[in-house]
Formats: sequence, structure tokens, C-alpha cells
Amino acid sequence: MEPTSQPDTGPHRAAPPPAAPIRIGLALGGGAVRGAAHIGVLDVFHRAGIVPAVVTGSSAGALVGALYAAGMSTTDITALAASLHWKKLVRPAMSRRALFDTARLARFLDDALDARRFDALNLAFAAIACDLTTGRRVVLRDGPVSTAVLASSAIPGVFPPVDRDGMVLVDGGLADMVPAGLARELGADIVVAVDVSGPLPRRRPRTLLQILVATGTLQPGGIDRLERDADLVLSPEVDAYAFWELSRIAEFIQAGREAAERALPLVRALVTVAEARREFQLTAGPAAIGPVR
Repeated sequence: MEPTSQPDTGPHRAAPPPAAPIRIGLALGGGAVRGAAHIGVLDVFHRAGIVPAVVTGSSAGALVGALYAAGMSTTDITALAASLHWKKLVRPAMSRRALFDTARLARFLDDALDARRFDALNLAFAAIACDLTTGRRVVLRDGPVSTAVLASSAIPGVFPPVDRDGMVLVDGGLADMVPAGLARELGADIVVAVDVSGPLPRRRPRTLLQILVATGTLQPGGIDRLERDADLVLSPEVDAYAFWELSRIAEFIQAGREAAERALPLVRALVTVAEARREFQLTAGPAAIGPVR
């Protein structure tokens, strides 16, 4: 008996490998105690199954982002924030460089981050600082994470600068308040920015700290750049003058939660669009469609 012939279907092709998940980037802005709102945003996203692959941050955003990138849960970050007291973190300085000494803050950061270095973090993370001698934005991605966070949070005149690699590093918000563009540079397909600067103060600043806070909100072109670099900007409802008020941390965490809850449908829609765009590019070629923004 002759073998039964089978139709020639040509060479067998291996099934294409499954597409990598869409990488979400979170850019967390500076804002002193207002940065507690980032905890609420992270908590809502985590509970919704939206886990960022990339986190960038300036100042308070660098602190919250570093803790999250180190693997600390939002529950633990919330508990840590609730335990904060300025006397445990800073004391009046005995130098001409700043109002407060941050040696205690440095030890707190090192303990909270378990002395981790950037290459030991669970997520891709970068902090922004500003070189006081040149005004240049400095991206911190290596070495001890606690030192990078301390530099990113060094508000000029309030906290002392951090000397590193021949640079004098101060608050990252002076150079890039919400580093959304950096999140995309680090490989994020979708960038969600969280701006906790609050509305531009309409009250007359009456103290040195209020003047410094008001100055920090004045970045020419900052909003336009942020809206260009990010796919979505969240602006939790926080008090622009809130700087030292650790007693308001729970209030700001809740503001972050509310902003994130409102944004969840849009974040999911952005992921769906990014997945559809990737599928189309795989079948039609990358030249067939430009970026959808």
C-alpha cells in the first residue's frame, strides 16, 4: 500500500514568542511633605494590578520611589511615613550651608533602604538632583540609594548640599520637578507623572520656608514640558504651602488615592492602546505607524 499523501504546507514556522508586557513608568515629583500623595497613588495602582517597571523621582518623589523600588509595600511605606517626626530626622545646623543638619536623615534613609545600592533594587529607578555650581540636571543611578535620595531632597538653604564626584548636589526639583522624560528614557512605554507641587500659592509668603516653597513651584515651561513628556499627569489636591506638616501625611496619602482612582480607567485604556499599537507594528512593520501620544 502506498503511503497516503499529505498536502505540502511549506516550512513550519515557530510560533512568535509572547510579547513582553507593556512597561509602565511612574514619574514622582518633588513637594516635601506633599510627596505623601505618591504613597496613595502607588497603593491604588498596586491594588489594581498596575505595577510600574520604571520609577523616577525628584526630592520627595525620589524618597517614596526609592522605598517602593527597594521592595517595600505601600502598607509598610504608609506605616513608616506615619512614624516620622522632624526631631528624628534633622536638627539645627551649626554651619553656614543650611538651616538644618541632615546626618540623622541620612541614617534614617540608610536604615529604611537597608543600605541598598541601585543595582540591588527590584525596579529600574533613578533620582534627579541639581548641580548647584552649573545648574545642570544630574541623573543618579549608581552607588548607595540613600545618598542619591539625600542629594535629591537637599533643598538649598534648608538642607546642606551633598558633595559627590566633584559636584555640589541639591534638590532635584530645581532641575526637573517631575522627571517624566527620564522614565521614558529608561524604557517605559507609558509614563504616568504625579505632580504634587499644588496650585501656585495665592497667599503672600510670610516666612523663609514659605518663600522657598513658593519659589520651587516657579519653573518656566515646566507644565508644558511635563504634559509633553508624560502620557498622563495626575495632580492630587494638596496644599501648596504644606511643607513641614507631617501631621497632614494621612490627608495627602488620601489625596493621592483619590487622584489615582479617578485615573484608573484612563491608565487601563493607555495600556490597551499601547498593546494594540505593538501588535500592529509586529504585523505591519514599525514604519506603518508613528507614536500614539
